[in-house]
Amino acid sequence: MSKPLPMSDTLLIVSLGELGTNVLEAVGRSGLFERIVVASRSADKALGRINNALIGCGIDGHFPHFEALGFDFNDAACVGALRALRPDVIFSAPTLKPWWQVGGLDGVKESLAASVPFGGYVSLQLAPMAMFRERYAEAGIAARWIAASFPDVINPSLARSGPGPACGIGNVREPIAKIQASVGRKRGIAPARVSVRLVAQHAFEYGVFHPSPPADLPPYLLSVTVDGEDLTPLGHSALREPFPFPYDLHFNRVTASAALDGMRALISPEPMRTHLPGVLGLVGGYPVLVEGGDIRLDLAPGWTEAEAIAANEASLPWDGIERIEADGTIVFTAETVKALHALTGTAIESAHPRNAAEQARLILAALD
Repeated sequence: MSKPLPMSDTLLIVSLGELGTNVLEAVGRSGLFERIVVASRSADKALGRINNALIGCGIDGHFPHFEALGFDFNDAACVGALRALRPDVIFSAPTLKPWWQVGGLDGVKESLAASVPFGGYVSLQLAPMAMFRERYAEAGIAARWIAASFPDVINPSLARSGPGPACGIGNVREPIAKIQASVGRKRGIAPARVSVRLVAQHAFEYGVFHPSPPADLPPYLLSVTVDGEDLTPLGHSALREPFPFPYDLHFNRVTASAALDGMRALISPEPMRTHLPGVLGLVGGYPVLVEGGDIRLDLAPGWTEAEAIAANEASLPWDGIERIEADGTIVFTAETVKALHALTGTAIESAHPRNAAEQARLILAALD
């Protein structure tokens, strides 16, 4: 039986949407942190969510020290608060409009909004993330920053234009349990014995979590072994098995589990292998080895770093993105440019941390 991880000192959760709330509930029960600070523009909202978590966590036998904090990272005064808190880990997932609210519009506007690929809305996450990045950098703190808003694309954009997050969570990590369960069932063994290494980008999981997965998935690399035996063909087959999946707010519970997995790796005193998106300024997600908070790629034998990077970059068009340039500019595909023009009446060809706020304003006005 493995030893429990020692508790780290302080986790700061910045922005309290649906994902942040699910992470709060999950991490409070995990025993990973002695102190959990929830920062929201509304301290009353933070306190209410904390009290809900406190009761549930207490019933489960966990009583971390919770704190609510009124915190607006659009205000430069928050820099002092960051310095005073001295968090060990920061989790942030801000958005100006969550994916589940892009819809329910009237008539033609609904059709125009639905025609914009997922990546076309990147400024709705990039704008607040870029603002928080500036406050984080100015504070000069050593906290490991987990940025969870579309990390496969936003994290490399941030890292290539200034200080970037340590990692994201979810996406590449989430399909692995499907592979393990399927291969374990077919071989009559415990799924935990199935070792998986996967290189994949955000759009990939929407193909494999599907009642009828397409044969043509976004580019990926996969290695599946059990006690050294190569079972990768079974893994490819598992990815294409029917898998009805509710893309609703319950999805945040899955992502919260992935967040705990990433946090364990970042604070573990021992090296840990896992999968993380948005690391090292790279597009997409990778198998990684995390040691002392430092992250490095942990690719399968025979894979080169260039091949892994190329696979994820080739997957970007599935999200409506052509490429991410060396300065962090996110260049849209022609399809996305056309759809954004139809929605906003404005030619929008790319996004960057410096112009994301204005682009987001145009998109939000069109969706209003």
